[in-house]
Amino acid sequence: MAAEILMPKLGMTMDVGKIVEWRKQDKESVNKGDVILEIESDKVSYEVEAEGSGILAILIEDGEEIPVGTVLGYLAASEDEYAELKGGAAKPAAEAPAAAAADAAPVAAAQEQRAKGEKVRASPGARKLAKKSGIDIALVTGTGPQGRITREDVQKFVDEGGAAAAAAAAPPVIEKGKRLMKKEKMSGMRGTISRRMMDSLHQSAQMTAFAQWDVSNLMTLRKAINKDAEAQGYKVSIPGLMVFFLARVLKEMPALNASIEGNEVHYWKDVNVGVAVSVADGLVVPVVHGANRLSLKDIQIRLDDLIERARNKKLLPDDMAGGTFTLSNLGSYGSEFETVIINPPEVALLGIGAAEKRPVVVNDEIVIRPIMPVSLSFDHRLIDGAAAGEFRQRLRKLVENPGMLATCAQFGF
Repeated sequence: MAAEILMPKLGMTMDVGKIVEWRKQDKESVNKGDVILEIESDKVSYEVEAEGSGILAILIEDGEEIPVGTVLGYLAASEDEYAELKGGAAKPAAEAPAAAAADAAPVAAAQEQRAKGEKVRASPGARKLAKKSGIDIALVTGTGPQGRITREDVQKFVDEGGAAAAAAAAPPVIEKGKRLMKKEKMSGMRGTISRRMMDSLHQSAQMTAFAQWDVSNLMTLRKAINKDAEAQGYKVSIPGLMVFFLARVLKEMPALNASIEGNEVHYWKDVNVGVAVSVADGLVVPVVHGANRLSLKDIQIRLDDLIERARNKKLLPDDMAGGTFTLSNLGSYGSEFETVIINPPEVALLGIGAAEKRPVVVNDEIVIRPIMPVSLSFDHRLIDGAAAGEFRQRLRKLVENPGMLATCAQFGF
């Protein structure tokens, strides 16, 4: 019996999802555990794996937004069952020439429509593949009902070299002295990021303060901790240590562990630290929930899991919900300062860069120390400069003197 492929509910607030791309072709045999399609909510993209084996019967094409629980396709147990699910038996190979002749008239009609500049009939999946391949879909001959262009038609056009020929023949699009390479619609994730960042700048009075912290002792402590940690299957990172320190300071300073909701300020008991993670399609912020109640070991293990799932498109919306403060690690891009944008409705965000050796003055002597740039953006509607300065001072004291918290019980050994 055929197994249904449903639009999954990835979080409590998800009502609809978008089919980004089917990773397997219609009528292709798939095995349990194969990634068969990628879907997208307003927060994450997610790869759906086959829950069983069978022949894939696709009912809904790429690009469609579908309510949660809708049947997107089936895994058929046999070719006969596949044919039944698709609405009729497949035509024998011997009938193919006759079928092509029968469809010639609608195909010609579709070509004439294109010549007149009328709308091209094509499936969403065909349009997406054409856009991805950089070709004008009007150049493709459709073999679907009434000359409708299918994904398979586009793929055949590409495989036969049509894309390269079309690109060579087409004149470049020039606008005000600029030659267009390509254009594409913004992805759902990129669109969400765009809206949230613009909302953040428009709805809050943001100010950013910059500092440089000496992380000599932090590096020494991290090295000592990892001698034992690696034997237990994990390795402490600078972001993990920062989440640990942030959780302690934010518990003492609830004004920065808050959010502004309309005319109300909500102060949160739990410290839920979001950590920005760069992924192929943009940026996601998974959250270490209840960081104030966790040991360093537990924080690092949870953070590693969240980062891995983020990069493998396995995050769920609930993994990114409920943040009260955000940490952005800019270290992989160098040690420069950056103006980081608050993640609404939170009221503050800390950005850290790479620690690099620099000459500094210590006890009237010039010495070489690892220095980490720090950027704190905060919402001036709630947090004044004095409160922001106190927060930085408390956090800096822990970062530069981490031995204050370095006890076995606190670090979870």
